[in-house]
Amino acid sequence: MLTIVDLIWFAAEMAVYAAVVYWGWTRSTWPRRIATIVGGLAVFAGIWGAFCAPQATYPLHGTAKIALQAVWFLGGAVVAVTAARR
Repeated sequence: MLTIVDLIWFAAEMAVYAAVVYWGWTRSTWPRRIATIVGGLAVFAGIWGAFCAPQATYPLHGTAKIALQAVWFLGGAVVAVTAARR
């Protein structure tokens, strides 16, 4: 059963993906935009899906999962700030 916490986590995850897309969109030329958007989403989704998702291939637990989630969300914040500065 989904809880409000699950919905908050999902919304935060989607916000990171939106930040990556926005960051990619701020690149200079169309080929760079497409490559950055696709590549950025692949990296972020791959890391999340492999280690942090509920059905993760290599699920982490405890401190390792918290540390990876912190770095992942910090990465999302960095790309959002970088995109906003262009």
